[in-house]
Amino acid sequence: MKNLILLKSTKLMAFAIALMLTTVSVTAQTNVYDDIIATSSNHTYLKAAIDQQGLASALQNSSSTLTVFAPDNDAFDSLAVKLNTDINGLLALSNLTDILLYHVVGTEISSASISNGDIETPLSTTNTLKLTKTSAGAVFANHSKVNTPDLNADNGVVHSMNAVLLPSETVVDVALDNGFSTLATAVITAELLPALTDPFATYTVFAPTNDAFDSIAVKLNTDINGLLGLSNLADILTYHVLGSKVMAADVTNGAVVQPLSTTNSLKMTVTSDSKVYANQAQV
Repeated sequence: MKNLILLKSTKLMAFAIALMLTTVSVTAQTNVYDDIIATSSNHTYLKAAIDQQGLASALQNSSSTLTVFAPDNDAFDSLAVKLNTDINGLLALSNLTDILLYHVVGTEISSASISNGDIETPLSTTNTLKLTKTSAGAVFANHSKVNTPDLNADNGVVHSMNAVLLPSETVVDVALDNGFSTLATAVITAELLPALTDPFATYTVFAPTNDAFDSIAVKLNTDINGLLGLSNLADILTYHVLGSKVMAADVTNGAVVQPLSTTNSLKMTVTSDSKVYANQAQV
């Protein structure tokens, strides 16, 4: 009888220990909000925005797998200056929830897993995120650079960022949505996405069609891969971009304009039948 009681006691103790370990395991689970964002002295504005919009519980969810591109305090200060407001003004934005969800992807993306040109769909469906990994290893989401990568929690990863992401349409979106696939590939290859996805920049892009790229490849006795391998690809592409918005109707015949590339100027022509040219290329 004593042996039987001892056996039962041993089983009961083992069950209690197992239950205790299970409880400890559950309570010890970390999450991207409580253990990274909320504890960071560099992300207090982000925490305030998340708390105000009631989004903390989504980031605390242990069954979720998340990537958070987390703007630091300096990023919020910079955005406030650009919008001519302050932090309270940012917290009062009508689309603040959408802006915050634009920083969160429903999968875990480590910096090592990012490929140059990756396009991710965040929890906000207003726009996609365009990712850049440069040849030097720098990582960008749109125009915002990762300044501290791979802050890991059990339910995902946080990448600290130096700029707030806005889901605004940019010239990159226009190119992607209108079939300029070779141009988009060239922009990605030349690592120009961060510049062209800046929501506060104003551009005019004279955008070569896919046929235009095919034509120049033939003339250079190469193919698209050969064009993408040109050492001056970035200079060629920025030669197609003006740092201001110019509608076709506003172009004047004989205008000489300076693109982002300083190698040469663009010479504009408007014919008597209102056709517009940049150098030899017709709009």
